[in-house]
Amino acid sequence: MLAWLVVLLTHLRTPVPSDQLNYMEAAARFPRPVEVTTEMHQVTRFGLIIPARVAIAVFGYSQAAYATVPVLATLTLLVGTFALGTVLFARPVGAAGALVVVAATPVFADSTDLLPDVLAAGLFTCAAALAVSAARRPDPPGRALLLMVGALLGWSYLAREFVVFMWPVVLVVLYRRVRVAGMVWVLLPIAAIGAAELLLCWRLYGDPLARMLAITGHGKRASAPDIASTYRDKPRMLYVLRLPKTLRTYPDGGLLVALLGLTLLGGLLRPRRMAVPVAGCALLWVPLTLLGGVLDPSAPKLRLQLIRYWFPIFPEFVLGGLGLLWLGAVFLADRLPDRARPRLFLPAALVLAVALIGSGAAARSWWQAPSTRAGGGTQMESLRSWMHDHDSPGSRVWADPRTGKVLRVYQHGAWGGRAWSTRIRAVRPGSEGPRRGDLLVLYDTDGGLLCQVCQKAAQPMLNDPTWTGPRWQQVYGTPDRVIRVYRLAQ
Repeated sequence: MLAWLVVLLTHLRTPVPSDQLNYMEAAARFPRPVEVTTEMHQVTRFGLIIPARVAIAVFGYSQAAYATVPVLATLTLLVGTFALGTVLFARPVGAAGALVVVAATPVFADSTDLLPDVLAAGLFTCAAALAVSAARRPDPPGRALLLMVGALLGWSYLAREFVVFMWPVVLVVLYRRVRVAGMVWVLLPIAAIGAAELLLCWRLYGDPLARMLAITGHGKRASAPDIASTYRDKPRMLYVLRLPKTLRTYPDGGLLVALLGLTLLGGLLRPRRMAVPVAGCALLWVPLTLLGGVLDPSAPKLRLQLIRYWFPIFPEFVLGGLGLLWLGAVFLADRLPDRARPRLFLPAALVLAVALIGSGAAARSWWQAPSTRAGGGTQMESLRSWMHDHDSPGSRVWADPRTGKVLRVYQHGAWGGRAWSTRIRAVRPGSEGPRRGDLLVLYDTDGGLLCQVCQKAAQPMLNDPTWTGPRWQQVYGTPDRVIRVYRLAQ
């Protein structure tokens, strides 16, 4: 776990001015409401917003606050996958599965971004590991364990609502062991968390069902034609196969699809041993596929090609596939002579080799990626240092609205504290113009490799003569031209 923490810290990404900073801004305002927002489904995901608010209380509105929750969420997913694989099959399967899941290209891409999906997947996987472990213990589980399982499930819902479709796996496993009397202790924290959500929605947004209404109505919102064409009015079979087709677009996608296929095969060959992984996959795949287009291709409720929706079943099918390989290797090893050395390490060697191949293929795609610290993505940190040395409280620094969101994070030190005090203003059509001495920040407007949304948001500004021309003199820039700062001379 410590080794993976080092990997994450060296690959921290610059905050993304999209959903990620929407959650950050909502957390900064909590427990006050976010006013006039169209992202109600985001600002009511209290499972992510509340821990992010705690991080902001400790570190301020800073890089540390942005990264703390996603890094802890990724480590939770790592530990949960290891524990679940260990109790279902064996420790080598847990270790191999944990490595494959957290190193998977789509998972790693979100590992240091403030998004709810990795968090929900990690919490649910920990709950599943505790439930399976409790069900296999000779003595009945205590109330503390049952309360913990319920709390993990309830908080996973607060983070990402889709995960509730998978809850029956945990509840059925526990019910077979503790029956009705024990399930009461599981349901108590779930009910308490659900009631707290209703109260928060009512208190902040005037309707206890504000989150539920926002979620169910999200698919009805208008989409740009280029986005709508990617998920509307498609053949139904495309929605059915959306998960494997999307997985194959990643460098390690071939292995992930193979493990998914092995999990399904294992459900046929060893249904009892593979019940948890197979049931977990099915319970999420069926409703997401139905809602994502099978029921009504003209109006899908969500975009299934967004791979992060599928994160909760990554541990299930990765462990299922590796588990079937483990069981097959054990079967073969048992038929070798007792003194044959391969008999002792063949199963572990097989699953660990598969994990190394898969994680290696994934790491080649994200290791030292330009958007991470290891790949040189420290341009905003360099700007912060420059602004600190050239702070001018009486002037203003202008940027497009997206870049302005990022600048607010870097207006503080990495661990909190004010780095510079120049006021940040967003350039908007018809808004107030600049005055002499004001600064203008351009972020990734040439290549769009680090922030495509910033490049797009800056185009109206770059086409406006007010913000271009010889009056603007460059006073700072990173060597790669990702950051350029201009000052209005007259």
